Amino acid sequence: MFSRVKQAIKAFQERRFVIIFSEDENEADLAIPAQEIVAESILFAARVASGLLCLALPQSRLKELEIDSLPSKYQATDTPFYSPVDFVGVGSGVSPKDRAATIRKIIDPSTKPSDLSRPGHVMLLGAHADGLIGRNGHTEAVVELSRLAGLYPGGVLCELVSDSGEMMTAKELKALAKKFKI
Repeated sequence: MFSRVKQAIKAFQERRFVIIFSEDENEADLAIPAQEIVAESILFAARVASGLLCLALPQSRLKELEIDSLPSKYQATDTPFYSPVDFVGVGSGVSPKDRAATIRKIIDPSTKPSDLSRPGHVMLLGAHADGLIGRNGHTEAVVELSRLAGLYPGGVLCELVSDSGEMMTAKELKALAKKFKI
């Protein structure tokens, strides 16, 4: 069920989903690389995982795009959230097509801060500058997996929520992985 690192890297190279599980938090995210993201992947994540869908990036990229971090009541070790954005050229911003287009633009090195509108529909997470050494979280894991796969260091995460409204159990995660060959 929980892919080993080499299997996860291969899945990312093939632009396939993996499940990232944290024993510390007892929760899992559906994850896919941001590079070449398509609307169908956004729709799949939203429907199957049903949690908050976010784009995880190095904090340096968020600073380049002048995207502000959001105030937090949490601890310094928690994931930093940043202001959600849309690409100026999309429609309402909420559709899977619009969110995929926004994600592709955010990771495009030619995109400038003025190309993004705020607030938007793509939630952003900033990975620790030291990666998994600096913080052992899903945000850092998806960024590192993307980097190890030879892709842009960013990925889409969506928390896996069960039909009960709670985080998926290990049994539910195994069934999901089997059903969708993740």
